[in-house]
Amino acid sequence: MGNLDFPKVIAAAAVSPLGVLSLLVLVIAMIALSFFRRSGDSIKLVVFGGLLLSAVGFGAATMMAGQSSAANAPKPDHTPAPENAPTAQPLLPSSPAPSPGAAASMTGLWSSGDGFSFRFAQTGQTLTYDTIENGARTGSGKGRIEGRHVAWHYVVDADGQSGDCLGTLSGDGRMVTGQCASGGGKPWDLNLRKQD
Repeated sequence: MGNLDFPKVIAAAAVSPLGVLSLLVLVIAMIALSFFRRSGDSIKLVVFGGLLLSAVGFGAATMMAGQSSAANAPKPDHTPAPENAPTAQPLLPSSPAPSPGAAASMTGLWSSGDGFSFRFAQTGQTLTYDTIENGARTGSGKGRIEGRHVAWHYVVDADGQSGDCLGTLSGDGRMVTGQCASGGGKPWDLNLRKQD
């Protein structure tokens, strides 16, 4: 155990509710071992039961707190579609295809101006990206670009919160403006500027 870097282990475990729960179980086990090593079997059983119930209660509370944002997400409608249902419309509005020499690429580092950076990779019309804050990845997203219109779905690593963004790439391919929204929340403005 002398080779473990405890601050790094704790920091890595603290990014998810299950990691915090794992740390709690380990700490409680070490405390129980040192306090009740020489106690009788009946005392050990009572203490173990109490610690186990405490850990289970904390775990349940942690998991329910992590799912509260998912509970607010809209539920799918399972009613059958009418026979003359309208055809599905494309997610992105149609736009003229850029000329071959002027095709813009989202590939590269983009900044929102509020401390977040986004490392985009574009393959054809497919976009992927990682969100970067203070040099560490904090989320990711996937989407599409059609002409100058972009759309993606994002997920925050720490709490699993997710949402969608729609935007328009500027004529010079250096800015994206639009809006993002998470669940039923109020949308916010999207303003990204290409850094490289």
